Amino acid sequence: MRRLSIALGAGLLALAASAPPASAEADEATRAARWVELSAQIFGERAIEDGAGLVSIGAPDRAEDAALVPIKIELAAPLRDKITGLYLVIDDNPSPLAAHVTFGKAADASDFATRVRVDDYTYLHAVAETRDGKLYGVARFIKAAGGCSAPAAKDQGVAMSRLGQMKMTLRGDLHAGVPAEAHLLVSHPNSSGMQMDQVTRNYVPANFIREMKVTYNGEPVIAMESDISISEDPSLTFAFVPRTEAGELKVEADDSNNRHFEGRWPVKPGT
Repeated sequence: MRRLSIALGAGLLALAASAPPASAEADEATRAARWVELSAQIFGERAIEDGAGLVSIGAPDRAEDAALVPIKIELAAPLRDKITGLYLVIDDNPSPLAAHVTFGKAADASDFATRVRVDDYTYLHAVAETRDGKLYGVARFIKAAGGCSAPAAKDQGVAMSRLGQMKMTLRGDLHAGVPAEAHLLVSHPNSSGMQMDQVTRNYVPANFIREMKVTYNGEPVIAMESDISISEDPSLTFAFVPRTEAGELKVEADDSNNRHFEGRWPVKPGT
């Protein structure tokens, strides 16, 4: 995905610059054309089949905070056992390819959640990829604006003092063989490069988490490669399947300034 991001970066930025300005009044034909251009940039000539009934996007129709929009992707049973990856595209964001998620052998791929920035009224597309290379996509329209340039919620000094700190919450009782949900939060300003420091009136340089990896006893669970469209203090909600023996969840995160962060949490399934 990192190679994909590098290869697509110039093309997507050029596409964003050449596209007509997004607005609440943009018509459906314009939005459809936008998706055709974006999907060609990201997926080439690969066909994207209708994912209705297989993939669903949970998100607010109108976001309370455009810089902190909760997104949940659910995958139906016929697809979840075949999925290898998931693409999240926010069509009218400056960097549309918000995230690429991959699922490992220790994952339960029934759902995934994070929080994103939304810069204008736009469609969000979720595209699932299966082991046989097929793509299944769905879309949801969200009314929000200004999320990529909204001032940071925290003072930059405070944010940097907590840089890379992690919190993992395991929800419910843990039982071997039964999927368990985990929620990960990484303290990081995830600056988009479009935000202005309210004190200095200078733009804050881009500084964001570009990759997070979660393993369980050394086996891949989930990985997310991301960009400036992910909100401040990146979060990741996912599921994994505990084993009989006690183990460990390990998280590794790298940001755009080549900083590396790690965290570890014990996993002790009940009987």
